[in-house]
Amino acid sequence: MLGMELKRVISRPVLYVLLFTGFVLALLPVIATWPGNVTSDYYVFYPRNPFVSWMFFGAATYNIYVLIFPLLAALPYADAYAQDYNSGLIKAILTKVKKRRYLNIRFMVNFIVGGAIAIFPPVVNFLLEMMAFPLIENSMYYGMNLVGVDSFTPGLFYNYPFIYILVRVSMLFLLGGMLASLGLALSTAVKNRYVILVFPFLVFMGLDVLFVSTGYVNYSISMMYLFDVPFHWGFPLYLLIGTIGSYVWYKIAGEKNETI
Repeated sequence: MLGMELKRVISRPVLYVLLFTGFVLALLPVIATWPGNVTSDYYVFYPRNPFVSWMFFGAATYNIYVLIFPLLAALPYADAYAQDYNSGLIKAILTKVKKRRYLNIRFMVNFIVGGAIAIFPPVVNFLLEMMAFPLIENSMYYGMNLVGVDSFTPGLFYNYPFIYILVRVSMLFLLGGMLASLGLALSTAVKNRYVILVFPFLVFMGLDVLFVSTGYVNYSISMMYLFDVPFHWGFPLYLLIGTIGSYVWYKIAGEKNETI
């Protein structure tokens, strides 16, 4: 079952479209800041290193990445259950695999794929920045003060920058997996794949509009995970509620769906 799922993932053309898009978003900021292609205006960042050059801190393509983040997570595989159901393939699968195993593996694969594609641009960008700039230590001086006292774990950024990058990427992975899971959960009730794929985007944008319009900007989903705000209880709570809630919804509805 797991092998079949992986083969289906890599056979979907949309996967390669998203990977190409992510690579372009990651590459363009590196080209713009590559040593030798910069102007004297960049002296403020001297000495520059991969940590302050990372696209997370305001690269030209970063706003595009933020905007399409829910789509990067949902498009690869969130509609797979609906496709199986609409085509009748699920009936053939369930003659060989128990429904509970089918649902669990589908949820796991969708979560991992959604998270992996979502973090592809920032991971690739950081690796490319490591090719461009030396791994010198971060400093509050010499223009490396992108992470201030009111930012997300500034002590971690200046003392253990690799761990900081790992934490931020891990959070993006979990957010991507959660958004992909929301789409998968909806597919147990709605079989229109376009509605399923756009649903995580609508949830993402809706939460942003809600919290920004009510004055709780630091609790908007994009500000917490995709920008730089102080750590608070909302970080783990969103992920727990979104992921566990999606799994429970998906499992209960999936078990009740008549497929045979």
